[in-house]
Amino acid sequence: MNQHLDPWNDASLVAQRLSPPNARLHVLIGAEAWCATCRHVRPQYDALAAQASVDEVWLWLDLEDHSEFIGDYLPDTLPMLIAYHGTNLLGCVPVEGKAGSLGDLIHRIRSQGVLRDPSHDAAPDPGIRARLLVQDWAPE
Repeated sequence: MNQHLDPWNDASLVAQRLSPPNARLHVLIGAEAWCATCRHVRPQYDALAAQASVDEVWLWLDLEDHSEFIGDYLPDTLPMLIAYHGTNLLGCVPVEGKAGSLGDLIHRIRSQGVLRDPSHDAAPDPGIRARLLVQDWAPE
């Protein structure tokens, strides 16, 4: 069972868990205050994060609350799943609001090692993983 991690309160732990070369990072960017699809996907996210393996880090980043981690990246659609395996970006794809859609994407990552749709151009790395590896995010 994986604990729910918060990038502000668990910055050192997140950085530590991302340091192994095979660590997997699943970031969901949303805006629960005004995005109905984000509110619908959040329970799917929480359930999958609770069952994650020890080599996976799951983070929910809110556009407004976690802007420092998101940086200049502005997703075209919310919620947006960004996945990394080690330093490799596996992809950035929107998550549909229908039941099981997030689970389907995670299954694709685990079974095929990819997230991006080969019919679309690869999105550039938004740099979130690199920012999370900085261990001094704790607010003063």
